[in-house]
Amino acid sequence: MDQISNSAPVNYEPQTPVSVDMDAAAFSALVDASAKLKEKKPVITLTAEYIELAKPGESFRGIFIGFQDMQVTDQATGELKNIQAARFLVDKGVKINGGVVLVNEVKRAGINSGTPVEVTFKEKKGNTKIYTITLLS
Repeated sequence: MDQISNSAPVNYEPQTPVSVDMDAAAFSALVDASAKLKEKKPVITLTAEYIELAKPGESFRGIFIGFQDMQVTDQATGELKNIQAARFLVDKGVKINGGVVLVNEVKRAGINSGTPVEVTFKEKKGNTKIYTITLLS
């Protein structure tokens, strides 16, 4: 028994080094580049923010960049559940929207990642928001 914690001693195994998935030359180049990070300027924030369209007629323009899972609280049960959200690049930031109709419309239309679109909140029917998605050129 350990006299301090009153529990059995724990045997700690030495940890193996973190594996790096690249060759030594590429890793060495990254180490060198990391020394110059203070000179770099921010380009884009990769942490997604939720974009909500509150009133019919509101819209945003963005580049569709795929889907991601997000956790939401079920309003009826209070349970956490996972839903898919559409991801868009908007004004040098990543925005997401998990509206079921919007996500399904993007999938149904077969919009490819990298496609510029305009998303408009058209109307609300009951609790369901209806969106239009327009391709931009």
